[in-house]
Amino acid sequence: LKFNSSECEMSSKSSTLQGASAAGAAAVLLGTPLAASAFISSGSPSRSPALRAQKKAEASQQTEAQSAGTGPCAAMAFGAMALAARNAARQPMRRSAAVISAKTARASMKSWVGPSAAKGVAAEAFSTVSMQSAAVAAPPTKAVSYEVGEKLHGWTCVRSEYIKEFSCSGYLFQHDKTGAELMSMVQPADENKTFSVVFRTPPENSNGIAHVLEHSVLCGSRKYPLKEPFVELMKSSLQTFLNAMTFPDRTCYPVASCNLKDFYNLIDVYLDAVFHPRAVSDPKVLAQEGWHYEVESKDAPLSFKGVVFNEMKGVYSDPDSAHGRLANQSLFPDNQYGVDSGGDPKVIPSLTFDYFKDFHSKYYHPSNAKFWFYGDDPADGRLELLDKFLSEFSKIEVDSSIAIQPLFKEAKKVQGEFAVGEEEDISNKTMVSVNWIVSEGKEDLQTSLAMQFLNYLIMGTPASPLYKALVDSGLGSRVIGGGLDDSMLQSTFSVGLKDLKPEDAPKVEELVTQVLTELADKGFENDAIKAAINTIEFQNRELNTGSFPKGLALLFAANSNWNYGKDPFEPLSFDGPLLDLKSRLEKGESVFEDLIRKKLLQNSHKVIVETNPSKDLEKRIADEEKAVLEAHRKTLDGADIENLMKETALLKEIQEKPDSPEAMQTVPRLELSDIAKETPTIPTEVKGSAPKALVHALPTSGVVYMDIAFDVSRTPVELLPLLPLFTSALRQLGTAKGDFVNLTRRIGMSTGGISASTVCNNKRGDPSPRAYLILRGKAMSGQVPELVDLAQEIVLTVNLDNKERIVQLANQLKSGAQGALISSGHIVAARQLGAQTTEAGWLNAQWSGMKQYDYLSKLLAEIEGGGWDDVHKRLQTLQACIFNQAACSVVNLTADAENLGAAEAAMETFTSTLPADETSQPVLLKPALGRRAEGIIVPTQVNYVGKGGNVYQSGYEYHGSAQVISKLLGATYLWDKVRVSGGAYGGFCAFDPRSGDFKYLSYRDPNLGKTLEAYDGASTFLKELELGEDELTKAIIGCMGDVDAYMLPDAKGYQAMIRYLLEEDDEYRQKVRDEILSTSMEDFKKFASVLSDVADTGGISVVGSKEACEEAKDEFGLELTTPFAA
Repeated sequence: LKFNSSECEMSSKSSTLQGASAAGAAAVLLGTPLAASAFISSGSPSRSPALRAQKKAEASQQTEAQSAGTGPCAAMAFGAMALAARNAARQPMRRSAAVISAKTARASMKSWVGPSAAKGVAAEAFSTVSMQSAAVAAPPTKAVSYEVGEKLHGWTCVRSEYIKEFSCSGYLFQHDKTGAELMSMVQPADENKTFSVVFRTPPENSNGIAHVLEHSVLCGSRKYPLKEPFVELMKSSLQTFLNAMTFPDRTCYPVASCNLKDFYNLIDVYLDAVFHPRAVSDPKVLAQEGWHYEVESKDAPLSFKGVVFNEMKGVYSDPDSAHGRLANQSLFPDNQYGVDSGGDPKVIPSLTFDYFKDFHSKYYHPSNAKFWFYGDDPADGRLELLDKFLSEFSKIEVDSSIAIQPLFKEAKKVQGEFAVGEEEDISNKTMVSVNWIVSEGKEDLQTSLAMQFLNYLIMGTPASPLYKALVDSGLGSRVIGGGLDDSMLQSTFSVGLKDLKPEDAPKVEELVTQVLTELADKGFENDAIKAAINTIEFQNRELNTGSFPKGLALLFAANSNWNYGKDPFEPLSFDGPLLDLKSRLEKGESVFEDLIRKKLLQNSHKVIVETNPSKDLEKRIADEEKAVLEAHRKTLDGADIENLMKETALLKEIQEKPDSPEAMQTVPRLELSDIAKETPTIPTEVKGSAPKALVHALPTSGVVYMDIAFDVSRTPVELLPLLPLFTSALRQLGTAKGDFVNLTRRIGMSTGGISASTVCNNKRGDPSPRAYLILRGKAMSGQVPELVDLAQEIVLTVNLDNKERIVQLANQLKSGAQGALISSGHIVAARQLGAQTTEAGWLNAQWSGMKQYDYLSKLLAEIEGGGWDDVHKRLQTLQACIFNQAACSVVNLTADAENLGAAEAAMETFTSTLPADETSQPVLLKPALGRRAEGIIVPTQVNYVGKGGNVYQSGYEYHGSAQVISKLLGATYLWDKVRVSGGAYGGFCAFDPRSGDFKYLSYRDPNLGKTLEAYDGASTFLKELELGEDELTKAIIGCMGDVDAYMLPDAKGYQAMIRYLLEEDDEYRQKVRDEILSTSMEDFKKFASVLSDVADTGGISVVGSKEACEEAKDEFGLELTTPFAA
């Protein structure tokens, strides 16, 4: 997860994400306050080799854009937070993108054209400071202490620890009757309370049972007998996190809230869901969430439908996923990690209802459960609450152990293939990776910590020797593999390259071996080790998890041991092992060199994986599925077909039938009286004149956060598409003082990171975009002078003469953009729709998606054709246009009050050194806007369907109720039509109050035309909708859960800066809040009328398969394009 809350809120950068996070972040990228609210979908964790592989690829790509940046990159994943952050990073949220959208959408983002894409002022334009706005808050937590052996509420305390690294007490309990385990972490200083239950769920095959069950248990339960209590929670909770995740060997159900009453409500629904789900008695839940045959008429062909089935078809369309899946299966041929816990689309239809029920009965039992609590909620209440649920169970023996993969005696080589478009140039599309299993079981913390340091040293930044050597080789466009993965019982290490010529494939292993041998023989430079230690220590101390609850980050860390019968407190207590490691290094011990030899060079459990592009693979897969369906149809007689038609119709009828009022009343909720009427404010002092300084005195534990916003409105229009490459390159080219390796090390030794990103959004009432390059940095208060000096050095003396490095970065960004077109087409569609309506939308489209892919392709061709001098001049012009006093709009500082004075003085020095520029004037964009219908053809088995328009241009005047309506529309109509009935992995809508853009989007969608028809029916749904007072209240409360997003101090400071730049003052935000709280059914009817205009005149953007786009071309007037055509 991209935990660092310093990532940009108004992002112009696109991202490739997986699953829920993907669509949730899409919402953020759309620039909508309630994109989250509107987005409802399942997410996709790294539950399988396919997804773990994709996450590894994303991790390696992140490194390119994050080297030394404020983003965590590899550095966040060390020590206690090492496992927490990185393991969670590989589990992009599963089910509730609606929930995570604007708040945790930043999680698990793959950098496409930079790391900025996520935070979400765009998505949280009216967010308040924190969830302290809730009137019902946790009571003061009394001092609590448990003695080992003490019994209370059916539990026995078996372990007591004080975790000084996080200033909290931890207790391990065992339930007397069932044997369930509980880690109770008491942290009175954190109001963001977290809970989770984790079951070890090792799969036997690739039928996706763990994944399908994780979806299904949230579809109603004994106490909550409605179809989707999970969705009702999304609509009516103040949650700060609500999700479910399937890992390769375990399933996790976490929730979080700052409101105690809400927290207990969430826990109650989740516990009843996992222990008493409706799914085990109703086969139609498996049919909906897993798979079923579908036929709508006697002559119609059979088809497979199901949410997980379509989700995994999307995953299996991704080339990086295909490569990583093969690597994982080859590394683990003899244990559970060699199968796909997410499900192989070819195997998912073998999942039977009996198998489904048996799996739940076997593994979803308290005797196989691990419970987690963290925060300021009453500690005794945790024990009492859980015992009430567990007391009806008795202890059973559950064999959920994970087998150890025996290590190979000699290395292996395997080959595979992945799908590409029929018109693509495949002369340099080969992928190669070198993969090892590097442990025979779970390592001790000292070894684990050393391996994590080693991973950072050789792979953690673009300046790291192995990473840099692969890039510098020129063999491929981008590093793949992601390095160390210690999230499972046995750790792995993987590294390679993509976009190779086939004849160059053997050179990858040779180069990796050569570099590792040199490092083992010569060791690492002291500055590299110092930079790694400072970076890792800073990240561990800061524990900046962004919108992701800290308690869940700690859970992931603890569970990395706990899940395998190891000490769960060990990963949280990193001070001792870290000191020991530093001591060993100071004594001259060859820690890392020895590890390279033992774990890599002399390790015979190695697999070299080569995958090659195939132009006919997609067709072969489709033909195989068609043949399976035709063969099954031949076994059916007329009566069987009739029965299947009736089952299809019945399932749709059930899916679309509303729950009874009695069932709806069972779901617990808050009252409007629980919501504060006043909008909290962020402490902000405005100082100076040009530039303005915004100062926020907030508790930051000695860290100073710096943001500098440079206005890009004076930049010539033709140079604007170059900005993503320029911002990415700033930290990766070196300066007048040294090359980029030297720069990266100095940043690592002295700061918590420096990053640059572009952001663009509309200001309400103004058609001109507000676009900025934002330079961000952070350091401990005593290191602020070094931070400022480095920032000044970068902006004034960046080495733009480095042609070779510029070409490398452009190739990396292009490769990332291409991957995103396949795996995150919904974001591409959203950008394309935005480009039709506003100047800001047009500019965002130039900076990401298909437009940026096209631009980078042409730029690289220009350089190759001898045009480097012109490109070099354009880069220099960009630097001159942006880094000057006239363009420097705001300096933003967030720190403890006592540290602000020195930080302000340092920043004054920075701004005074910027060159003057009194001649340039703002540039008018004047792009050609207007409605279009387009189909973007990519090699995929699913579609991403978008439609949208601008409601302000239809005469709508913004009212806060639009946020409530958008969220409800996504959580009801679109959820039912696009996801539940249509079988898409996600269906959602997003409204941007700043621009007036309203967009419908789907994610991993088997349909195209049916989805567009569903969008057009949304207006009628709203016109005919009748909500009782209770339902309307729930919708308003759910919306406030998004508005009152939980934020850490640095995020508050950044949020305040964005609001300042967009002139959204507290009075305006209070007005919006009042409108939200007073939403009426009349507001729904007004909004319905403008959605009629979207239906009639809205633009269409579809990213999908060739077959689907060509079939829909005439009906919807699609103009087709194939971006990857040679």
